[in-house]
Amino acid sequence: MRLPEAESGGSESDRTGDPPTTFQVAPVSSLWVQRLVEIDSTWNPHSWSQKLFERELLNPSSRIRGVFHKELLIGYLIAHVVIDEAHIVSFGVHPDWRRVGAGRYLLTDYLRMARLEGVKVVTLDVRVGNLAAQGLYRAQGFQAAGLRRQYYSDNGEDAITMRLELYPAR
Repeated sequence: MRLPEAESGGSESDRTGDPPTTFQVAPVSSLWVQRLVEIDSTWNPHSWSQKLFERELLNPSSRIRGVFHKELLIGYLIAHVVIDEAHIVSFGVHPDWRRVGAGRYLLTDYLRMARLEGVKVVTLDVRVGNLAAQGLYRAQGFQAAGLRRQYYSDNGEDAITMRLELYPAR
């Protein structure tokens, strides 16, 4: 499977400690559905099904971006956009590729694309216990905006709703 037309950038260290490599970000097509399921199942206790990812790919309000290393999809972000607001509904990076900048690169790319699309506000929900993700979001300018009690059905964990106000692209 070939990597779709992609925007490249972001020199980051390879997991093996080899010289820096370049991540690429691109829209995700239906060719990658099985890989989306694989990545999602590594962190999501109620992993999305192939059918759910296929529906997302057909949803006109969905924006699905993937981060690639060479020709391998290593993470994805799904946001729903309605008029000038976006909500990130799913965002994950394969465990083998965490803490090397892939998630940061993907989120930065999505926020740039959202600005170009005219999005003014981006929201997301994150587990109270997921401090690494919260740190990533705060580093991008997200701020806590609320608490959803017992939001996650797998263990009843609370979610923090985070919000970022975007400004027009310059």
